[in-house]
Amino acid sequence: MVKFLDGPAAGESLMLRAAPEFLRVVHSPRRKPGNQWDALDQPGDEVAGGETVYAYRRVGNPTRMHLKMSPRSASGWYAMAEYRVVEDQPSEATMRYRGLWMVWVRVQQFQASMPAAASQ
Repeated sequence: MVKFLDGPAAGESLMLRAAPEFLRVVHSPRRKPGNQWDALDQPGDEVAGGETVYAYRRVGNPTRMHLKMSPRSASGWYAMAEYRVVEDQPSEATMRYRGLWMVWVRVQQFQASMPAAASQ
């Protein structure tokens, strides 16, 4: 179970198979209530038209749990993690296009790995 602690998706929980460090979370008002939030956690996931996109960052390390569900195809390993909204949201284009998103994520990871003195 992936939980969102703040931001637009605060209080929402999703069943996701992966919990990357940075996660795009989408809201679609066209979906029925209770099912309006989703996350782009799989490599091929794309933002659909009419969806609003938000960037979130994982808090701590993820864990995994195995669930037996019905139908059997829904059974499997699911991520457990908590996320907080990214304060400085990337541009709309960065959020919508996977290639730009992947570059943005790598830049964030690189900046986080730099010693504090070097980043000033």
